[in-house]
Amino acid sequence: MSFSSTRVVTRNLNWFLKSGVMRPADGFWGVAERLLVVTGNEAIARVNEVFTVQTRLGPDCVVLEHRRADCVMEVAYLFDVAAEVLARPALRRVADNLLDYLFHRSGLRVTESDSPYRDLWGWSNPVHMRCRFWTDDNAWVAALALALAERGREECREVGIAAARRMREHIAAYFENRRVNGPDAPPPPNAMHGLRLNPHWLGLMTLAFAWAARADRETDYASVVREYYRIVLDGPPASDPKSRGRISGLPWTLSEYAYLSLCGSVAASVFRFDEVSRAARAAADLMVQHQQKTGHIPAEHCEAPAGAHLADLIYTQNWATLGLYHAWRVFGDDRYRLALDRSLRLLARLQDRSPEPAFRGCWRGMVDTQAGRWGGGDRYEGGQNSLYTGWTNAPIAWAFLFQAGGGSLLPPTKHTNDTNKDGRLVNTIST
Repeated sequence: MSFSSTRVVTRNLNWFLKSGVMRPADGFWGVAERLLVVTGNEAIARVNEVFTVQTRLGPDCVVLEHRRADCVMEVAYLFDVAAEVLARPALRRVADNLLDYLFHRSGLRVTESDSPYRDLWGWSNPVHMRCRFWTDDNAWVAALALALAERGREECREVGIAAARRMREHIAAYFENRRVNGPDAPPPPNAMHGLRLNPHWLGLMTLAFAWAARADRETDYASVVREYYRIVLDGPPASDPKSRGRISGLPWTLSEYAYLSLCGSVAASVFRFDEVSRAARAAADLMVQHQQKTGHIPAEHCEAPAGAHLADLIYTQNWATLGLYHAWRVFGDDRYRLALDRSLRLLARLQDRSPEPAFRGCWRGMVDTQAGRWGGGDRYEGGQNSLYTGWTNAPIAWAFLFQAGGGSLLPPTKHTNDTNKDGRLVNTIST
């Protein structure tokens, strides 16, 4: 199948603008986490219990209205990059509005000077879980804020650095607690949620630290990054059996290796440790080995239906596509390029072509590749009837934008690792 990356992206942007996930469509009040198809949704009772802030768009679907900091930032990044690649400068105005909402109207950033979470971002506005601070969400906010700063949005730089420094404190406390009390020890006091070894959690923090090392030479990010990659390939601790591969039999689920191929490749471009590049390549190799003839990676994430014939676009296929792209950019292995092409062809073929504005141009959460349609079942945070704005649609559209314009999530300047006179690792920019 041949496809035009710019046309794929254009269709997806139109979905953001016309579906109802942004109201008003210019992003002034942010972007909802997802659109949910309610008809035939086997998880609807649990969804209604947890996600109480909803707007009905029609008889078949609702918008789950919680505004997550990471989703808003991911969509803002999409529109900012698309404005350049598609030569449509008006799209930057949507990015302007989304960032303005996030920084000045969402109330999600902690500003209290005595808080252990100062400069971190709460989970959502206006849902009651907003008081929680998650590692993955904050990693995306920090990384993309710094990426946008490199694109000329200087107001984002301080936001990214401040969040990265606070996350670095939390991950350092986590590692110290792990060294003293063992891998299954409960988290230290006031710990962020998601301080777990999964690439979905701590791995994404290393992606953010790769960007922070570019912007913040006063903070040691290298040591915590190296400590993470020394142990990540061992898999989860015994207390976390859900993170082990149910289909693959691997130490981690294929979803986690998809994340690792992305965050490891980005980290390897900055932190020149053997442990980092070895983990990134091992994860990318597994994506190649487990990719099916259709181009998909089997679904086995604990929050979504599992099956070798299922393509999971919330936790696996999206991140695997970006991971293969960045592994190819960093390591130059043509196997990654070929696997990337197969995944992009699959995603271009899957893009929704139905006439309804709520769906046209989007990617839904799961595909039954045997049936050749959206399918596989539902969970309250995953499955066929969840249409995520940030976690699915924006990152998949990034991959097509990068394909069209040659961009990436790689920090623009290479780094080396060095030590000061005390032997502590520091970040040194090589020009």
